Amino acid sequence: MNELLVPLKTTTANPSHSPNDDPLLLESKLDISTPIHGEIRSPEHALEILKAHPQHQDLRAVLKWLHPSNISNNGFDIHGQTLQASQIIHTLVNDVLPNLWGSFSSDQTGQGRRTRDSIASVLTNVTGISILTSRLKVLINWKETSEVSRLVREVGQAEALDKTMSILEFVLKHNHVMQVVWSRLCSSSEPSRRWLLWKELVNLLGNGRVLSTASEADAILEKSRDNIRKRSWLSDGSKYCSWIGCNLKSMLSDLEEGDNDARKAWVQMLERALTLGYIDHTIEATCDGMISEKGNLSKCIGIIKLMRLSTKKVVVYSVLRHLARIILSPSSDHAASDADSNTRIGGTAAMLDRLSREDEDITKLFIEWLSGDGIVQDLRIRRAVIAALAENSDDVKATLSDILRMFGDKLYIKHTPVLLQEGMTENLLLLIGYAHRMIPQHVAEITRSSPYLNAISNRLAASSHRVSVLGMYLGTAMSRLVDPPDKRLNFGSEEMTSPQAERYLSLTERRDALRSIEDIRLQDVKADLGVRQVKESSVIEIKSQKGNAKAPTSSKIIAIEEIDDESDSEDEDLPMYAKPDSDASDSDEDVTIIERNKPTAPVYINDLISGLRDTENYHRHLLALNHAPSLICRKAAFGTEVTDNSEELANILTGLGDKWNIENFQELRLQGMIAVLVAQPLEMGQWFSRTYFNGDYSIQQRATVLTTLGLGAREIAGHGKEDMTLAKANPQSSPKDKSFPSKQLPPKLHALYASEKPDNLDQPGAIAINTASRTLEKSILQPMALQAADALSGPNALKIRTFSSRMEVEKRRTKPIPNALAK
Repeated sequence: MNELLVPLKTTTANPSHSPNDDPLLLESKLDISTPIHGEIRSPEHALEILKAHPQHQDLRAVLKWLHPSNISNNGFDIHGQTLQASQIIHTLVNDVLPNLWGSFSSDQTGQGRRTRDSIASVLTNVTGISILTSRLKVLINWKETSEVSRLVREVGQAEALDKTMSILEFVLKHNHVMQVVWSRLCSSSEPSRRWLLWKELVNLLGNGRVLSTASEADAILEKSRDNIRKRSWLSDGSKYCSWIGCNLKSMLSDLEEGDNDARKAWVQMLERALTLGYIDHTIEATCDGMISEKGNLSKCIGIIKLMRLSTKKVVVYSVLRHLARIILSPSSDHAASDADSNTRIGGTAAMLDRLSREDEDITKLFIEWLSGDGIVQDLRIRRAVIAALAENSDDVKATLSDILRMFGDKLYIKHTPVLLQEGMTENLLLLIGYAHRMIPQHVAEITRSSPYLNAISNRLAASSHRVSVLGMYLGTAMSRLVDPPDKRLNFGSEEMTSPQAERYLSLTERRDALRSIEDIRLQDVKADLGVRQVKESSVIEIKSQKGNAKAPTSSKIIAIEEIDDESDSEDEDLPMYAKPDSDASDSDEDVTIIERNKPTAPVYINDLISGLRDTENYHRHLLALNHAPSLICRKAAFGTEVTDNSEELANILTGLGDKWNIENFQELRLQGMIAVLVAQPLEMGQWFSRTYFNGDYSIQQRATVLTTLGLGAREIAGHGKEDMTLAKANPQSSPKDKSFPSKQLPPKLHALYASEKPDNLDQPGAIAINTASRTLEKSILQPMALQAADALSGPNALKIRTFSSRMEVEKRRTKPIPNALAK
């Protein structure tokens, strides 16, 4: 036999080699139930800890080691887009956070907030956002298998989607995500790789992959049994595009002069985001950034030059709509509305003039807007655009020629709504006034030109009286500017003496001077101060009323204090300190019974088994009982933890005793056993059957096994909701969540519809037994009684339908609706 074994290589073992240095032995010593202590030595060690079912303190240690400010990580950058960084983020998202995020998200202490911020910092990169989106897609497309029941799949899928959506929301909740990702790409990637990664981010955020995936996830969560979360802002197109606009505003504020790469990245993200369909929501925040912060306007001008003409048109039109809707909104004070409006128009005209002077395409878009989409906008924004164009006489000539030609077109007069024609008339009269002040001879030439004469003739010959009146307005206004008083055109119509006619004719005298862009900012600041003063005055008035009500009758002077107006500004310079962490246990009178090391809810099946066995620790044992059903259902759909430990779980739950007299102990234990049976119906159904006959258990425990088999079978069949009243426990929620009826029917109706109560209500389970008996009677006995009565009434051939029954059928039959159009 020894001749068949030929040694290929002989190695002498090193006696100085310690078994503790063997990586295999190190891996075997990793215990998932105990925390891992010691310094993290390398990225491989950090990945090994994350794969070994880490506890809360282990994850905090890994996050601390991955922080860029940590000098002990030997320069390892989690945002470096390397293979090790991708493996760490993948393990963190798919294996660790689904188990631990629930406890982190509910922890409102300072440590919990710092842990969540560290997790968001690690995932704020292209790899993190991509892996989170991919996990959502996998959970959405996850199909039912033969080993897992439909109920377990729905519960596990809903909870996993809920947690992943919560993580993605927390990572993307800030308005500087794009700026942070771009700065990290610039610091850790080569130019070619940087643009590839940025293109991937543009496809994720701007192309709608995150939006569409979040919408699918929300649709599944809305159909879930419990509807466990509200609709996410990630699935709301308007809110999502507003978030993109805020991120672009943040990038614009941090943009450095001469950084062409950042400008190109900004334009790529904006162009792709505009294809989502929520253009105004995306541009609104960016436009606010142009106005509110100095220097952003010049940055925007440099960025707009890099855009394509089609994108420029979309952006310029959206900016003008935003200015008309927000900046030029009417003031609540009518006395100051005209002055405030003129100031805002002048500031807006200055900003638009700055944009048009730097780019000729924007000037052409302004001219096109005045004769197209801008007609339906507010007159004040059109005044601002015309005032910006009036700085160049050539622009005024070109705009006036285009609008006059369209104003006299027969098809335009015949088919365009009158409201749009009125806006066109206002634009034309404003432009004529500016042209007459700049180049009077050009207006005189217009009155003798063919387009003008055709426009007046076609307007007067129109069938609509209102359209003819608009032509009269133009002819009268032009005649007042060019002809002497004794030769001016006079139509002799009553409409020409009305206040509306005077308003139209006064537009030729309207002149809006360019002001400073600071006027818009100052108006916004004044509005904010006005609101703040109103609030402060109301508060002072309330305090004075309370003081007068409680003031003593004596005339003794307590103190005289001089209030300085600069006190508010001095208080703003003082540093703000965070509030200390609050702990409910600090209110305990006896400090010796305060337990600082409170156990956390189990997140792994091994932790659950340890908690169920630890009957000496009341809090840990209670947490394990309360979280057993949900944890088993969640883990049954993903991984092999439940499959590997299902018999051990069932054995522990079946033989578990109530040492601490826990409230609803029997219900909690029963729901845990049902969850094990539903998770593995084939294997555990046989196990519970064998246990009932062969196990060494008491009568009460055997009865619990029978109840588990019965209710578990109904749960698998989809009748779990019907059995909630019998089991006195909801497997998906605590008894505190059950609502109590706030109203009752009148006594007669309440006695008719209310359930009959048994005499022995004090006995446990009396109401449940009564409900079960009435349900069996209704489902089994009543059909049998009806069938027996039908059989005793004779054969079917001899049964005659009475005339009265036919009349009842005719009454219930829906009569046909008469066709009114046929009359």
